[in-house]
Amino acid sequence: MGFNYSLITCTLTSQIDFWEHPREVLETMAELGYDGVDLDAEPDKIPLEKFNEAREIAESLGLKVPAMICAWGVWHAGEIRDLASCDEATRQYAVDYTRKCIDLSATFDDPPMLEIDAVPPAAEYPCSSIPRDVLRANFINSAREICDYAKPKNVPIATEPINRFEGYSGFMNSITEARSIADEVEGLDLLLDFFHVNIEDGPVTDTILLAGDKLKHVHLADSNRQAPGTGHIDWLNAVRAFHAIGFDGYLSVDSVPVKPDWRTLLKHSIDFMKAMEKTVEMQEQINTECHGS
Repeated sequence: MGFNYSLITCTLTSQIDFWEHPREVLETMAELGYDGVDLDAEPDKIPLEKFNEAREIAESLGLKVPAMICAWGVWHAGEIRDLASCDEATRQYAVDYTRKCIDLSATFDDPPMLEIDAVPPAAEYPCSSIPRDVLRANFINSAREICDYAKPKNVPIATEPINRFEGYSGFMNSITEARSIADEVEGLDLLLDFFHVNIEDGPVTDTILLAGDKLKHVHLADSNRQAPGTGHIDWLNAVRAFHAIGFDGYLSVDSVPVKPDWRTLLKHSIDFMKAMEKTVEMQEQINTECHGS
């Protein structure tokens, strides 16, 4: 059985405003064989009527909303949302934003997953000026508050490690550290973004196996943050590793900026990944037949 494919709507921002043209985007996705769409989680910025319009169009086309995308970097959010901040008011503001997103997710019969990240107001390189153990304690406090709030509403929460150039340099950059935090915080799972993994983690197979049963969602981009197959990530081994851990979540296209155009990006991404799936399936079938003979 193949994987489920989705798109992060804000991925297309450089070429088309999804919220002004939801039907055009969603109908294209449905025609290309996508299974879902990851909507922006911005309860205070996206009017509810626009959100519900997109949601209803998606449902009418048979597209699920498996996840909603929270904005954490200032470039994306337009404000500071720092779950690891040492300033309690700042940290709590980010937690409160997440609570609003959880409330929105809870309006679905099958609530979409939300991801939480550790992103500073401004990147520091090569190392954050705040000690790692302080950042870890702050982020864990936020994650626990969020997961406790989400649990009775049945809203899944996952954390996504961010590379050192966009996140806190030296903290929560890798799947290894994200897994250790997910193991410590009840109700917290993992989201893997191949672009960040390509920078911070080891071999893709080992990284996926380490995420294991905690892995609930995946963002698709190659090493150059473009469409799968245009960089140097080993996608065949990635597919094999997903099979090994029994991954049944969604693979969501997250290639920015969009090149060469959004329709080509959508078509190429799903066609390429399904070709990888088919190749692995054929190889596994041949290996089984050879070993059985």
